[in-house]
Amino acid sequence: MLSGGQELLLRERCSMSWPNETGGILVGYYNQRRDTAVLTQLPPTPSDSLSSRARFVRGLRGLQQLLARLWHQSPERREYYLGEWHYHPGQAPVPSPRDEAQMRAIAEDRKYRCPEPVLVIVGGSPSVGWSTAAHVYPRGVEPLPLLPCDPRG
Repeated sequence: MLSGGQELLLRERCSMSWPNETGGILVGYYNQRRDTAVLTQLPPTPSDSLSSRARFVRGLRGLQQLLARLWHQSPERREYYLGEWHYHPGQAPVPSPRDEAQMRAIAEDRKYRCPEPVLVIVGGSPSVGWSTAAHVYPRGVEPLPLLPCDPRG
């Protein structure tokens, strides 16, 4: 799911946010078999997001324009919303009940056009180290952990 460079970028964003949560959206596409999500972008955290030690509410500023622009690309280059990421400072990268509810709501909300949203959580801290986990939340099915995938094979 995440390349080494993307994981490094997430950890840098988490370090800058410490000790508060942060997050954002995941942008990319699925391979032709639709069994692998390819992450292409980690847009900056929207400026209207709310962040504290134990809570993150992702804002919306600029996201609609970004996603509309990506959606209108030619079909062979099209990228779109894949899901969410956020940081659990000093904690394990385990989805909270709030995280689970949010991802199920995204899967059910037809406006998102994302029946299988991905959630990436970064846990840990700059001083102790990092861990990352990803889950997919298929509409109407229990969430599934995702395995890291190296697109180079």
